[in-house]
Amino acid sequence: MVERLISCGMYSFTDELKLAWQQLFNILIEQLEGGSDQEISLHFDSDQSLLRDPALLFGHTCGYPLMTCWKDRLSPFCVPVFDVPGSEEKFYSSRFIVGANSGIASLADCRGKVAAINAPDSNSGMNVFRYAISNLKPARQFFSGVITTGGHLHSLEAVANQQADIAAIDCVSYQLIQDCRPELVGQVRSIGFSVKTCGLPFVVPNSDIIDTKMLIENLNRALASAPDSVREKLHLLSFEPVALDDYQAIVDLETHAVESGYPLLV
Repeated sequence: MVERLISCGMYSFTDELKLAWQQLFNILIEQLEGGSDQEISLHFDSDQSLLRDPALLFGHTCGYPLMTCWKDRLSPFCVPVFDVPGSEEKFYSSRFIVGANSGIASLADCRGKVAAINAPDSNSGMNVFRYAISNLKPARQFFSGVITTGGHLHSLEAVANQQADIAAIDCVSYQLIQDCRPELVGQVRSIGFSVKTCGLPFVVPNSDIIDTKMLIENLNRALASAPDSVREKLHLLSFEPVALDDYQAIVDLETHAVESGYPLLV
C-alpha cells in the first residue's frame, strides 16, 4: 500500500472548518482510493514543510511563497473559488482593517501607525499591503512599527485589541472569522480592499506525473456530493484550473514596490 498525504492548512483554523474540509476530502479520498493501491491521509498542519514530504499528493499554499521559493518544486493546478465579499471567480483581495473606533479613514492616515502582518511571506497579509503603501510614495519609513502575528486571525485580534492600528486580512479568512467570531469582527472596520490576485492554489510536486484535470474533476464531484452545510460553512463554490502564469501578477506587485523605493513593509 502506497501512503500519500493531502495538506490543507490555509483555511482550517477552527475545529468547525477542519470538520467541513474533512467531510469534503473524505469523499474525495474515497474516490481516489477506489481501485488504487493508495492510502491517503488529510493533514491540517499549515507547516509548509509538508510540501516537501515525499508522500505529498497535493497541498494548499499561498501564491507569494509559490512564486518566490516553491515554483521549482511545486506546480499550481487549481484554486478553490469562494463566495465572499472581495473575491471574484478565481481572484481574491484583502480587506484593510482598522479599529472600529479609530479615526483612520484611509491608508494615508496610517503614516506613523503600527501595522500587523500574518507573515513576511504572505501575499494577502504583506505583499498586497506593501504594494498599496508603495503607491502612496512613502519616500521613507511609513509605519512606526510592524508586528508579525502568525496568522490572519491573530492580526485581526491585534487590531481589535489595539496592539496594532491596521492589518490586511485575506477576504476569505475575514469571512470565516466573521462567521465564528462576529463579536471580534465587530471591533474592527474595513477601510477598503487591496488589488485582486489569483487565489491560494492547490499544488502538486513537479516530480510527480499526476492527471490534474481528473483531480480537479474529482474535487468538483466531491464538492457536489458534499452536504449543503459543508459548502455553506466553507463558502466554497468550485475548484477552477490555474497555471503558474496566473501568479505572475504577485511578483509584479513586489517589483512595483521595489522600483517605487519601498521594498519592505516598514
